[in-house]
Order: sequence, then C-alpha cells, then structure tokens
Amino acid sequence: MTPLRVLFVNEGELGPAVMGHGSLDASLEVGLREAEDVEARFLGIPPMGRAALKLATAAPPVLGRLDLDLQTSRWHAVQGIRARRAIQRALRESPADVLHVHSHSLALLLGGVMRRVPTVLSMDVSVWEWHRMAIWAPLRRYSRLAVSPSIVAERRALRRAALTVAWSDWALRGARREEPRARLEQLHPGLDLGVFSPGEREARRRPRVLFVGGRFVEKGGEDLLAALGPGLGRDVDLDIVTPADVADTPGVTRHRLRPGDPALVELYRQADVFCLPTRGDSNPWVILEAMACGTPVVSTAVGAIPELLGNGEAGVIVSPGDVPALRDGLGGLLRDEPRRREMGAAARRRTEEHYDARVQTRRLLESLRRVAARRD
Repeated sequence: MTPLRVLFVNEGELGPAVMGHGSLDASLEVGLREAEDVEARFLGIPPMGRAALKLATAAPPVLGRLDLDLQTSRWHAVQGIRARRAIQRALRESPADVLHVHSHSLALLLGGVMRRVPTVLSMDVSVWEWHRMAIWAPLRRYSRLAVSPSIVAERRALRRAALTVAWSDWALRGARREEPRARLEQLHPGLDLGVFSPGEREARRRPRVLFVGGRFVEKGGEDLLAALGPGLGRDVDLDIVTPADVADTPGVTRHRLRPGDPALVELYRQADVFCLPTRGDSNPWVILEAMACGTPVVSTAVGAIPELLGNGEAGVIVSPGDVPALRDGLGGLLRDEPRRREMGAAARRRTEEHYDARVQTRRLLESLRRVAARRD
C-alpha cells in the first residue's frame, strides 16, 4: 500500500512569550506512531530575522495607538511570504499528497501552492476574533476596517482550502461567519495523556495555585496576584511559569520552563488549582495540560475556554478582568477539597473523552486521506 505523504507545516517559534506551537507537533507525533501507512514530514517556519521583524512590526507609535498601523496585515504578509517560500522549497525537495498548515494565517498568500497540492488548514481562531479581543490595543469603530486586508485574504484561503479543521466549535463558528462556503470540520489535536497524567500530591502546609503563561499581563498574571493578595505566603502559595519578569513576592515562586518539561508536568500534578485568568486567548494548551493531570481550573470566558472546561464541569469560569470574581472563584475551590477532587476527576475524564492525541490524530489522518483521495 502506498503511504500517504503529508507535509505538516507549523508556524514554529514566535519567541518565548508564545509557548503553544511546539505542543501541536508533539501531539501529532504521538498519534503518528501508530500510523504505519503515513509518511509524515514536519516543517517549522524559521524565526524572523531582524529585517523581516522590523517590516512586520515597526510603525510610528501614534499609528499603533490608533490601530492604524496595519500591524496585523503586515505581520500576515511577511509570515505568508516566508511560509510560501519555505513550503515551496520543501515540496521541491520531496512531493506531498496533502499539506496540513497551522495556523491557517500562514496560508493567506499560499494560493498557488493550494491549487497544486490539496491543503488542509488548521485553525484555532479567525483573524477578526483574535483582533477584537483587544489585547494590545483598544478596539475602535474602524478596527475591523484596519485589518480588512487580512480578513479578505483569510476568506480567500478558506475558500481555496480542501478542508479547514477548526479546533473548537467556537473557532468553527468564527470561520463560518467569515466564509460560509468554507469546507469545515471541528477537531482538536489533543495531547499526550500518557505524559500529562495525574500523580500523587505531596503533603504541604498551604494549598498551591499554578499559573503558566508566556505573556504574563495579557494572560491575567497581574489579576491573579491581585486576587490572591495578602494571602500569598500565609494562606496560599503560587507557582508562576513565565519568561516575563515578575516582582519578588512572598509565597510566589517563579519558574522558567519550556512546554513539555517534566518539571512543568510535575507542577501541574502538585497544584491544587490551575489558574489562567487570561484576557485574550483561543485554545490554551496549558488548560488542557492541567486538566489531563487531574487539576481543577479557574479561568475566564474567553475564546474556546468555556468549551474546553465543559462550561464549568472541569473548572470555574469568570469574566476576564473581574478580580473580585476571580478571588471568589479561587477561594471557593481552595476551601473545598472534596469539590477540587470532584472537579479534577471530571477534568481528566473530559480530556480522555475529547482530547486524546492518539484518537484525534487518527481522525485527522482519516480526513487527510479523504482530501488526498478527492484529488485522485
């Protein structure tokens, strides 16, 4: 039987503040171990050089404050050109029956390649849904117009794709709003439930909360510090995993760890509660990693997070930026050990039922085979 040749394209490293892209390749590799009839290659887009980064991000500050610097579209243009060159080079070296491209924004300028090779886009958030979260700049009446070059290119890519795989129902709805003619299905890649698994918690004097996030402020790190407040070091301890600088605070331990580090897995297992009070996100890997380790979650109603948590089955959901609600949500769990155990068990069950990388990769490969077969 001729193996299915798949080129998996990943946006790759975007700096220490973006910690999730490597998790996708790790999840795919878990599922591919059982796929003897698949010849898989992985292509990561190299980090931007200084000139490309300047072109993608530099602009007069006043334009940035007004959301008129076209930064989103400039970033997509630079990344799109770089991705197209890398993919064309990889295909010249070795043909593929089907491309799998994550994130879908890499394909905004990939029209010529998509006409030659069936292409499946992997999408966790649409261009506009990400921009409208207003993480870096306030949303203005004309903000959608300001990112319209990217939105137009996104619609074109969604139409051309043989299939777009949305990681959540929330992402699927966003894709359908932007391009109703797109061929869509919902499938999260999942994670390695053998690596991320519950462990015995050590006895300690105080309960322990864990935060993991590359962009400390945008991920709600300061909200978490404010919510725990004077209780830190007295009633509760906090572990923070981030590359960002965080002020020394009693009861707070900061860690510099890469995704998948065994020390990070152990922090998930030892935490009584995992907290990500993020103000802007789509499908945070860290929430699923904590859930897989049997740790209850406190997070915000942002992006697909309520969906990941089963709308409250596996964690407490509060509004982003609402520090009093965050304080109440954390306090309620920290004071109620039976509820933590029940919610942690529900979190693990949910990952087993919906986010097992072996099962999810098998489903993805079935879709890739159908796409490749349609070309034949």
